[in-house]
Amino acid sequence: MDRVRWLALPLVFLLLSGGIAAAAVTEAEQATAAHVLNRLGYGPRPGEVERVAAQGVPSWIRAQLQPEGLPDAAAQAAVAKLTHLQLTPAALVTAYHEQRNQAQKANAAKATEGEPMQATRPRTAQDDPLRSVVAQALGELQYAKLTRAVRSERQLEEVLVDFWFNHFNVDVRKQAVRATVVTYEQDTIRPHVFGRFRDLLGATAQSPAMLVYLDNARSSRERELTDRERARQRQAGAKTMGPDGEAAAPAARPRKGGLNENYGRELLELHTLGVDGGYTQRDVQEVARVFTGWTVDPRDGRFVFRERMHDPKPKTVLGTKIKGGGQAEGERVLDLLATHPATARHLATKLCQRFVADTPPAALVERVAAEFRASDGDLRRTYAALFASPEFLGPEYRGAKTKSPFEFLASALRATGATLVEVPPRAGRPPVHAVEAGLVFGRGAERIAALPRRTALMHLVEMGQPLYAWGPPTGFPEDSSHWVNAGALVARLNFALALTGGQVADCRVEPGPLLRGADTDEPASVITTLGRTVLGKEPGENTRRIVLAQLEESAGGEATPINSRKALALLLGAPEFQRR
Repeated sequence: MDRVRWLALPLVFLLLSGGIAAAAVTEAEQATAAHVLNRLGYGPRPGEVERVAAQGVPSWIRAQLQPEGLPDAAAQAAVAKLTHLQLTPAALVTAYHEQRNQAQKANAAKATEGEPMQATRPRTAQDDPLRSVVAQALGELQYAKLTRAVRSERQLEEVLVDFWFNHFNVDVRKQAVRATVVTYEQDTIRPHVFGRFRDLLGATAQSPAMLVYLDNARSSRERELTDRERARQRQAGAKTMGPDGEAAAPAARPRKGGLNENYGRELLELHTLGVDGGYTQRDVQEVARVFTGWTVDPRDGRFVFRERMHDPKPKTVLGTKIKGGGQAEGERVLDLLATHPATARHLATKLCQRFVADTPPAALVERVAAEFRASDGDLRRTYAALFASPEFLGPEYRGAKTKSPFEFLASALRATGATLVEVPPRAGRPPVHAVEAGLVFGRGAERIAALPRRTALMHLVEMGQPLYAWGPPTGFPEDSSHWVNAGALVARLNFALALTGGQVADCRVEPGPLLRGADTDEPASVITTLGRTVLGKEPGENTRRIVLAQLEESAGGEATPINSRKALALLLGAPEFQRR
């Protein structure tokens, strides 16, 4: 495998240098279908390019814009088996707090006994964080995302859930976000991706995951402590002592709380107006004051507005006076931001970057922004305007973007007709989805080293995109240049070799059906047929030459059967497949 990897590096360097041109196609309709399947979905499955071309690309796009009309039984049935995703938010939050309390007690006991605070192995199965309810729920959420991307007929919906989660990014590695991320994707993001932007914005503003991630849950006006709080401080030994050992009278009543600007800043800079949206630091502070009191009930992990934390004084946001009105102040600001022209322009730019090019044409951005404004933020109408644009289908933008690691992984599974299978639990070891989740937190590496084969999501971490675990609020980079480097592309080729070689634990690939119509005794015929299936077109001359050389090298000059699995892996590693 190592020899194949290094001999195939010319494919990597071709992509890095941009030295491969799109191969000429003989069927314009099929080329358009392949392009649309790669942009509005996670790539074509075997035979899907022909089916979409026969249906008509406009008809397929209209159906994708109305996903509720598309039967999706297979994906839904697969996700329904993931039982931890059915737990209530309260159950997950309770489990998180119980696990944290147990960990604190265990660490305290270790400190008393002089042991290291972090042991290499848990003492009992109950101490193992990879066996926790929260870890299993996160692992199942990751697997559900992959399952839907690969199996769902509602491809555009899955791409949009990914897009909007990234736009309103949260990181599961921060505190209780890990206990609330399931409901964040399932109940906050997913139901709103075809609705009005204002509704999506409001749902994220009240999401416990967002409130914890951007610290708004603890943002409050500075206030005097209540008598009960002062009593608790005294009971905890938090009183000020005078020089004679007596309690000294404080100079002023102690105060609690404080403004946190994180959510206010990202609401303006990332979620709505954009970095050049015309707001000031004063606006950030005023918005932060508006959202004081928007917090999380620790008992059940749900949104709650607490009047005692809220700053009731009047504010001014973007020149608009906001009267003191409790929670209604926040709703008023969300209304203001959702309808602001800068928001329309910012969102249009991001949509065009996702679906057209890293640097989209200014005229296209303006047309999409105009539709957003005219439709009062109707996202379905905004998407339709973008997908109907000549730029979206323009040949100059086809293959203009490099797939992210997740896009590559999902499209590789779809292109090869791979079957996702459950990995049976091993005696004495945590469930595999919990181990996958543990990788996000830097745990479980020793367990993976002991596995005979890794799962697809384990490979995804190696490719540099652990799901739900991007620290900055910007979300995973949309700019293709972030994903184009030699190390990352070699990791992709390693995955392709493992996938086609039967070495990915939860995936099965059979090249036979992909070779229908090929002369399996002729390498050129095998390469052409596999290329048409996985690339949606014939491979370019450079790719064809490199794959052919690899097949000849592996044959060693002898009359041996063509290694179709190796050919398939090399085509998945080719520049044509890395682009969308």
